[in-house]
Amino acid sequence: MSSPLFRTALPLFLAAALTACGGGSTTTPAPDSKPDSPPPPPPAGFSFTLDTSKAVVRQGGQATVAVTVQREAGFTDAIQFSADGLPSGATAAALSVAAGSNTGTLTLQAGATAPHSLPTGVTVKGSGGSASKTQPLTVTVRGAAGDIDTSFGGGILITPGGLTDDYVRGVAVQADGKAVVVGYGVFGGGATGTDFMLLRHLRDGGLDTSFGNGGRVGTAFNNGSRSGEALAVAVQPDGKILVAGTSDQGASGYDFALARYNADGTLDASFGTGGRVTTSFGNGDDKAYALLLQPDGKIVLGGGSNQGATGNDFALARYLPNGSLDAGFGNGGKVLTAIGAGGKSETVYALVLQTVAGAARIVAAGGEGDFIAAAYRDDGTLDAGFGTAGLVHGLFGSVTGAARGIVVTADNKLVLAGHRDHHVAAARLLPDGSLDAGFGSGGRSVVVVNADNWDEATALVQQTDGKLLLGGWVYTLGTSADTVLLRLNADGSVDTGFGPGGLRVTPVAAGTKSDAGRALALQHDERVPTVRVLQAGEANGSDLDVVLMRHWL
Repeated sequence: MSSPLFRTALPLFLAAALTACGGGSTTTPAPDSKPDSPPPPPPAGFSFTLDTSKAVVRQGGQATVAVTVQREAGFTDAIQFSADGLPSGATAAALSVAAGSNTGTLTLQAGATAPHSLPTGVTVKGSGGSASKTQPLTVTVRGAAGDIDTSFGGGILITPGGLTDDYVRGVAVQADGKAVVVGYGVFGGGATGTDFMLLRHLRDGGLDTSFGNGGRVGTAFNNGSRSGEALAVAVQPDGKILVAGTSDQGASGYDFALARYNADGTLDASFGTGGRVTTSFGNGDDKAYALLLQPDGKIVLGGGSNQGATGNDFALARYLPNGSLDAGFGNGGKVLTAIGAGGKSETVYALVLQTVAGAARIVAAGGEGDFIAAAYRDDGTLDAGFGTAGLVHGLFGSVTGAARGIVVTADNKLVLAGHRDHHVAAARLLPDGSLDAGFGSGGRSVVVVNADNWDEATALVQQTDGKLLLGGWVYTLGTSADTVLLRLNADGSVDTGFGPGGLRVTPVAAGTKSDAGRALALQHDERVPTVRVLQAGEANGSDLDVVLMRHWL
């Protein structure tokens, strides 16, 4: 007979045994199953690159952009390309990169009358199979060389400066592409004298309202009853603006005048006296027409000084970066050079720095009657290795004439431009001051813009390819002048690929009223792989106003 304990334990033991053997379970076994299948791989696709990020299309022409496709393994579809957001008047030809191919060419076109455009952001899209990709492209529609760039606020900006007539004499371009135009006009309420006048335009036109008073600055060097004239401008690497000219100082007459401005148009109080400096060479009139900023920060002004018996002589002054005269230059910072005899008039209108045999020298160009050039060593003495005892004159044998601009070429020659007997003229000199026979005719080039009337070049700039831009004016109807811009090849011949026959005459003022170009400056633009030229001057409306226009090169 079993004990009660045994009778209770036996069923529990049997139940556990059955469970361990799989028997006695009421759970239904799960059917055999496989793990979840991984998702299918995404379809093969592609990417692409463009050989440029910037394209320029000429009116009536086309530009091409190379497309290179990178295909993923298994992607062999054809790819269709398009360009969205193109400037007005521009189109893109259909492009299909065939199945299995990896290259193609996107062709952009502009109609003959397509408007000039500012750099425009365009999206290039490629679509093939179920894949699509995009790349950015900047597109600009431009005109032919010599055309006025109408994307610059319409192409010709006419802006009142002071209260009455405005006279323009210089233009400079800042690193950000903004343009500073200088000259003189009346700014004081009841004052009768003229003041230094500065206007700053944005890169693509329009006054820069962050500068001065709505884009304008007027600066008096005295009490406002006597006149001052801004005649040259340069922008320092730090963005400060140097303006040179002349100011009526009463007892000493007109003196060299120099001012430095901060980037916002206020006078730089750390320069001279409250931002201004005047320099007298004597009791006669002294006027600075040219400004040169040396790499060491020193500032050279060039112009003329009326010395009585010797007439108007070449005059130079050099200043330290703080505006004080450089005692190591000439006589206490000043140099006078009498060139002609008998009280003749000689004035410096342009300056350039040239390095010869490892030594830097200042070359001054100007004249009255004919071209004149003088080379000065760093201490202000004439460089005897240039011309005759440092001087070159009588280049054209003209009765009237002067060099108004000067540049140094890539091979260290000098090009001077201005007018000879009231026609546009240029000459090229070797480093020793002799005429370069490889330029024009025996070193000289004369361009007659109007055979029946006067024309003169008042400004000169040089392109990186060595071509030369000369700006000025031409009498077209009697004494009614129009603005002119022309281009010479590096050898002095007229570049017929620029404008109609090598030059562009622009009548800015209406009817028979006059206008004239006075200054030129090249404007670089990182948005567009090209350089354009700004031409500043004035035009007669109800009175003389400031003119600024931009040309394609």
